[in-house]
Amino acid sequence: MVGLGAEVVPYARRFRRDLLSLVDDPAVWLHVHLDWHSVEEWIVHPEVPIYLALQARRVVGAIAATPPLSGAAWLRLIALRTHSPSDEAAADIFATLWRALRLRLVALGCAELAALALHDWVSDLLAAHGFAHIEDIITMRRHSVEVPESPRPDVYVRHAHTYEAETAAAIDRAAFLPLWALDESAVRQAARSAASFTIAEERGRAVGYQISTLHGESIHLARLAVLPEAQGSGIGGTLLSELLSSFVKRGILAASVNTQASNVRSQRLYERYGFTRSGLDIPCWRIMLA
Repeated sequence: MVGLGAEVVPYARRFRRDLLSLVDDPAVWLHVHLDWHSVEEWIVHPEVPIYLALQARRVVGAIAATPPLSGAAWLRLIALRTHSPSDEAAADIFATLWRALRLRLVALGCAELAALALHDWVSDLLAAHGFAHIEDIITMRRHSVEVPESPRPDVYVRHAHTYEAETAAAIDRAAFLPLWALDESAVRQAARSAASFTIAEERGRAVGYQISTLHGESIHLARLAVLPEAQGSGIGGTLLSELLSSFVKRGILAASVNTQASNVRSQRLYERYGFTRSGLDIPCWRIMLA
């Protein structure tokens, strides 16, 4: 597939060094949203759709998305080796990369693709190619020694192991729409890097889980999910209470969490535990492919 001076090819292992060099170049315009993976870890998965733009055999651009899950996927990587992300060269490289990726995603049965615009130039590119801003992801923070008591002392919260990623992923898929759900491999990778991975059990049945990571002197609640039939019954609060209490005992008083601006229920839960909006909002963009 050829654009104005740029040939677009699917990623192969022989391009590994070139791709890593591209994303490590400080002069490259880079958007990376890989959650718990590094680029080097992520590109080894053969099912990940990745395309490269070549000019005179030199890699000048890259684009990648997650494999579709229940018809939904995320745009995870954009890299452009140009003077500016708004110049004609950047527009041409991105257009040819996007065309190849879009065809591949449609062939894989992907109906919707979303992206978090961590930079303004990403929003501009997405808007120019038919993406629509659907909402914002907000960040909430707390810093306190006070933690509300668990609303459900009858619920057993226990440490979970990496091999229980399948259980957590099943809860996740039930709790969230396909666009926002995590698959088992994502949960497993998150669990490997977690400072805390716990499961809530009600009468011996797993009904919720949380995964949190530690960044310096702050804990970040990376994921919290509760089965739909158990939502509103205090399971989420019980997981949150146990998590915060365990880290306050270790002297870690700061915590953060991200959630959708439209998820009022989650925001109210976090507010009850002392979280307030930080003002850091990330636009979420989406395009329907079907």
